[in-house]
Amino acid sequence: MNGPSWAGSSAYVHPSLLASHLEAFANAHAPIGSPSTNSRPRSAPNTNSSSLSTPSQTTHNGGPGGPGAAASTSSLSSSPPAPPDYVAKPFTRINDRTYFRDPENPYPLPCDLPEIHRQSLRTMTLIRVFGTPYCAPQLKDKRPKKVLELACGSGLWSHACHDYFLEHDVGSPKSPKDTSKDDSNTTSFTGLDIVAIAPNLRKKGVNWQFVRHDIRKPTLPFPSEHFDFVFIKDAGLCQSATAQQIDLLGEPLRVLKRGGILEVWDSDHVFRALLPNPTAPPNLSKKDQNHADATATYTISSATPFAAAQNKYLLNYNSWIEKAFEKRKLTPMPCATIGLSFTTEADAFQSSGSRRIAIPLGAEVRWEQTSGRGKLNADQLALRHTALTTTIQMIEGMEPMLMEASGKSRDEWDRWWAAMTTDLLQKNGLANGECLEVGAWWGQKR
Repeated sequence: MNGPSWAGSSAYVHPSLLASHLEAFANAHAPIGSPSTNSRPRSAPNTNSSSLSTPSQTTHNGGPGGPGAAASTSSLSSSPPAPPDYVAKPFTRINDRTYFRDPENPYPLPCDLPEIHRQSLRTMTLIRVFGTPYCAPQLKDKRPKKVLELACGSGLWSHACHDYFLEHDVGSPKSPKDTSKDDSNTTSFTGLDIVAIAPNLRKKGVNWQFVRHDIRKPTLPFPSEHFDFVFIKDAGLCQSATAQQIDLLGEPLRVLKRGGILEVWDSDHVFRALLPNPTAPPNLSKKDQNHADATATYTISSATPFAAAQNKYLLNYNSWIEKAFEKRKLTPMPCATIGLSFTTEADAFQSSGSRRIAIPLGAEVRWEQTSGRGKLNADQLALRHTALTTTIQMIEGMEPMLMEASGKSRDEWDRWWAAMTTDLLQKNGLANGECLEVGAWWGQKR
């Protein structure tokens, strides 16, 4: 898989890292690979469950021989069947894509190789627009010793952050060129997720361990004040909106040391149109403004003016995603929930901050042509196209849920899909300023 052109020297995730990471993932998890998203399957839904073959790991979900294990074969034949074991066999196949089969799990996206590709591109996009793998300024001169990545997925962020620390020698006497096996001066990374998707990053030189755990459980499987840095990315789809509103940050703060950093990144799933020539927030640093100019993105705040999406296909999508997420008790705009959570926990932090960024989807916005900003260069256009590509792939991944919400038949959905992709990819249907809105929030614990 070729990385986009902007993922070169100006970005902090290099194509070689992405390629090696995806190769390691594919080798470790070949059983859940599925056809490329360029070829959209048309088979009837297949609900046969498929389990994921995983390497050895620490498990906190129950497992073979644990509470979730199948009933003993010595039980009477007349006994009621054992309940489904969603730990040992977590997946089902629908239209040649792999999804979680637990009806209580609200997560709506697939868990297969095409989705890992999409998430990897989205991670690279966010790192590019924020400039580094983290935003908290406290980490600039002090490398954390123990990092926890919640909902780690493939672990690409941990891999990229490890490489960034080494390349920039952040707060450590250890030379980036020192390839010794001694882990005492390197940062340790712990990834946590409901299934083991990440490859063994130790083979890539990362001081890494994976813990299998469902973050919907009330507590994390770590002692209090254990980590120096807790990072959460794109976890808004893992928990219900109610659970996030009640206590999104409680457990991450518990396992974070005093003086440690908690940082959360996420993206909204409803799309709006950015109105012409938005004014940058008054407290935006010159460095961040220069980076926004270099990436042709817009730093936004609660005062930034938006309008409803003008593209009719995104309007369709917005209405369907809101209906589908309401049924699953998910929030379509997690950025608002996260910001509120940091405000609610303000007393837990000695300092905090945030950055919100709007990335126009596709190509140049119509009003940019008269704004005096100048024509977009190849890297800026590639960044916008990557944001659009990951958005279309996300819509494709949510197809079963969205098709149900739309009430469309298979043929009707196929016609809508073909018209939508043609409009967005070939007809510049997003020239009115529809954007991917992303955000980063961080705080230093008291």
